[in-house]
Amino acid sequence: MLKVGDIVKSFDFNGIDTCYMVGKVVGVYERDGFFRAEMLKRVFDGQEAKKAKADFFTAPLQGKHFMDREDSPRVVVIG
Repeated sequence: MLKVGDIVKSFDFNGIDTCYMVGKVVGVYERDGFFRAEMLKRVFDGQEAKKAKADFFTAPLQGKHFMDREDSPRVVVIG
């Protein structure tokens, strides 16, 4: 269960580990199926983006995106 304060890695695409965002969760909205996080790092095509376009990001909770699969988590708590 995701909670405020968790550090997460949120993958842009299921099954592709070279595009993701790392953030500190600031809000979890179970009823609406998403979370909001403060952006800590953005990686695209395996390269860290030096300038993120936003300070925060919003993403679907695990299991709430139409392409989510149990064998390949899209949102992972890393801290």
